[in-house]
Amino acid sequence: MAKKKKCSSNNENNEAENFSNDFSNEQAEERFAREIFVYAEITNEDGKMTLHPVVAELLNAARKLAEKYSNTPNVCSIISTNNNINDDFDTIKKTLYANGSDKVYFIKNEKIKNYTGIAKAVSEFCKINTPEIFLIGATIIGRSIAPLISSSLNTGLTADCTKLEITNFKDEKKLAATRPTFGGQLMATILCKNLPQMATVRPHVLQKRIDAYKENGEFEEFIPNLDNFNDCLTILNTEINKNKLSSELENAQVVVAGGKGLKNEENFQKLIKFAGLIGASYAGSRGAVDMGLIDKEHQIGQTGKTIAPKVYIAFGISGAIHHMVGISNAKKIIAINNDENAPIFENSDIAIVEDAPKVLDELIAELEKNEIPA
Repeated sequence: MAKKKKCSSNNENNEAENFSNDFSNEQAEERFAREIFVYAEITNEDGKMTLHPVVAELLNAARKLAEKYSNTPNVCSIISTNNNINDDFDTIKKTLYANGSDKVYFIKNEKIKNYTGIAKAVSEFCKINTPEIFLIGATIIGRSIAPLISSSLNTGLTADCTKLEITNFKDEKKLAATRPTFGGQLMATILCKNLPQMATVRPHVLQKRIDAYKENGEFEEFIPNLDNFNDCLTILNTEINKNKLSSELENAQVVVAGGKGLKNEENFQKLIKFAGLIGASYAGSRGAVDMGLIDKEHQIGQTGKTIAPKVYIAFGISGAIHHMVGISNAKKIIAINNDENAPIFENSDIAIVEDAPKVLDELIAELEKNEIPA
């Protein structure tokens, strides 16, 4: 069964009421789009500075958005810190250029100690160099700084987006940012009337570039004036979360998941066994988590994790919108459900109408029968 695109909810009448156009038709035709900013979040992995994976996804999306404008605005990466980023900085810059950045803005000030300092510094920079669009990853840091920046710049913010497009609204090109709403029951497309048009985007829902964009690009440092900035937040202690489940699941190539259709804990143990036999990671739907069949750390969907495996096998999952948000970038979806009208079948490459526990039993029996002895 071929995949079908999900529909989004977009009420044009409400848009007409809620968004005003500051430009006349002539101004809309003449106005060149400003730069598109992407916040380049840097993480520390085992003492090495590296880019968060969502940055590459955002840069590729930003390039596609830029191509929709007649003047093709520059895509610029924004790095904000309190000092130089040691010897890894050159590698970081090259990675940004390769993934779609025309220019790197390096915003630094010794008063930047945590996310409030980052937000303040970036806001000051944007007041001088207002971008057309500003994209930020919906990470812990991204979700912390984005609302502070949008509030400081007196603009709107569409949070936790799963899709980005350019649309024409009142003779002007606008960022159309789509996100789940009403508990994941609908997909809402939102426009922003002020600049910059801001959005945070969930990791793993957009695609990275396949080819390298360029080897080098422009670079510019900016030192914001934070003399009157007094950080109201003090971090007393930090502790590293040693549970690697999150990254393992989000980066897994094959994921098997169970829903309410597995019915009980015994069947979920079979799911875990099946995952082990084929070398896959295991997960569950929100319904399964609510039933206590699997821990929330394994939950896939709007309120759980977003994944992009090569193969996703769903046992007894109906496929509500809030779940499909979490697997929208899966390369191949195989669904097993005894309800032939289950929504997940509309988005599946292979649909099997059968009792999920029964299929699990047969798969495990077949794998164990053909298992090569040690």
